[in-house]
Amino acid sequence: MKTKSKMPALQSAQPSSRSSRLKMLKEILGNPKTPYPIDADTARRYYAQAESGKGFGIGSLSGETVDLAEYVNVQDYESLSPDDHLSWARLIEEQQSTKHRFACEEYLAGEKLFEIGGNAIPDYYLLNARIYQQTGWQLATVSKIIPAEVFFHCHSHKFFPVTTFMRPLGTDYLEEPDIGHDIAGHVATFTIPQVAQVMNNHGLANDLIHHEKEAKLKLAKSACERDAILKEATELLLYAGRLYWFTVEFGLVLQNNKLKAFGAGILSSPGESKFSVDSLESNRILIDLRDDRDLLRLATTDYLISEYQKTYFVLRDFDALDSLTPERILSTVHAAKNLPHHTWRELVPGDTVLNVGATMMSSLEKYYRLLADQDSDPCIRRTAIRNLRMYANGIATNRSRDVAFLKELPTVPSKLIAEFCRVDQGRDVKCGCDCKRTPHKTTDLR
Repeated sequence: MKTKSKMPALQSAQPSSRSSRLKMLKEILGNPKTPYPIDADTARRYYAQAESGKGFGIGSLSGETVDLAEYVNVQDYESLSPDDHLSWARLIEEQQSTKHRFACEEYLAGEKLFEIGGNAIPDYYLLNARIYQQTGWQLATVSKIIPAEVFFHCHSHKFFPVTTFMRPLGTDYLEEPDIGHDIAGHVATFTIPQVAQVMNNHGLANDLIHHEKEAKLKLAKSACERDAILKEATELLLYAGRLYWFTVEFGLVLQNNKLKAFGAGILSSPGESKFSVDSLESNRILIDLRDDRDLLRLATTDYLISEYQKTYFVLRDFDALDSLTPERILSTVHAAKNLPHHTWRELVPGDTVLNVGATMMSSLEKYYRLLADQDSDPCIRRTAIRNLRMYANGIATNRSRDVAFLKELPTVPSKLIAEFCRVDQGRDVKCGCDCKRTPHKTTDLR
């Protein structure tokens, strides 16, 4: 999606000289009046690294670090092109026109504190020092989109993975993160304490999932069992990622009875900033994350990354994020594994609806669309197939929270399930070992 506006001229999109940036870095490092002051020895080592010309890789202002393995990268600031800086300047101008209308107060304060703006891409040495001094978090540069397990492991050590490439000139929406998303979208959210903490909690929940996986792998007796354990861990991370997606990336919040955005995925896109708050196309649902039902609603809601979201979830305030402890995240994603899921278009009984979007669908509609072979997006199709298989095989859960969640959902007609089973012919799958394995279904509904 492209946007046009009154754009900065190429000559104005110029970074400060290297000597000016080093002078500024020395001043930042020497500032003792911050929540996380940097001791003199650490400051000297950090400055020497920047002065040597070595590209910024992983922040080194605390005793923590992370291993990015093959995803490690550096920001070679001097190699950034004039077009890169111009693309940043133009995106910032576009963003500012919408952020001041649609962003929450805390986010705007964070942008001012970290000096997110200007006509040149930030030097990560400078930005990392500012972020650490104010929040205790640091940056870690990566070469491309990284697996969820690596991404959230960084969070558990208070490192935020950032890319080093800038989107092409004039581009608003991207499916993959770039400097415009990672820096101009996320960095300001670190000054919202509850958001920063829930990001850290997601990292700690990821570590719990990893430890569960490793413990089970030690007891596995076959390659088939090991594959199932690895698949389960990946599935749990997917559902945890949904909690992150609908809050940290695409969350809205009520402030002074008005909808405001705080999600980085929203605010890094000028077009989606307006769409998420003003458009009649999207559903908007008020949630309370302290309520198990609402938390399960997020974990069981599928989405696509290829276009603007069809449903946004709205917090009453940021304090509700405090309830997303690592243990509660883990418990929720385990429950989501055994429950029917929702598409990103539908409204569900029990939702507190603020806006009914033009593309809204009911909970049963996805099944009828699937069996009628109507054109539908991948989210609708995969959710319908997953759920119908689950209904056909029987849903086994006895936890009161999960039973209550199930009771809210409309009954899926037995004739519809039978018709699906007729098409979705099951067959035994040879697993290549001598273990006993429950057959799973294959399908021609692809």
